[in-house]
Amino acid sequence: MRKAFIALGVVIAALLIAFITFNQQPKYADVSMPKADYTHLQESRTNIKRLIDDLSKFNYKKDSTMAAIEKDAKIIANENSKDLSSSDAQTLRDALHGQNGIVTIVKAAQTGKYNIDASVASRFHTGFDSIITMSVNAINKSSAQRANIVTQMKKDLNIEEAIYQIGAKHEE
Repeated sequence: MRKAFIALGVVIAALLIAFITFNQQPKYADVSMPKADYTHLQESRTNIKRLIDDLSKFNYKKDSTMAAIEKDAKIIANENSKDLSSSDAQTLRDALHGQNGIVTIVKAAQTGKYNIDASVASRFHTGFDSIITMSVNAINKSSAQRANIVTQMKKDLNIEEAIYQIGAKHEE
């Protein structure tokens, strides 16, 4: 009888450990979040990375490169703005299409027939800061946690280096 109670205790402990292990919420930047928010964050990161990649391929002589950037911006504006307040959604759109937005800067380069050099690329910093911040705002309302997630996403995307590389590509 005693062995049965010990075996039952071991089974219950194993089941409890398995339940705790498999029922954990995903973490990003040491912040636990629901799976839906984690998925949204990963999609946002992928969308931003795609924009960075297409910016690095930009050539004012090829309309297809501008079209790819505009497509990426549209996806970011639509997907990353889910669950944002109207003012935050507007901030996100402005970072892309506003007076100093990323797409606006690139369109000016295409119209002016020049590629993105270091001076042009340096204007992307504010836009990417806003895009990342607003993308995170959509999933997390705690300012301390948001700051950690934004910092980690910038590191993961290597934003500073990416912007530098975009500009350095056409410096000669």
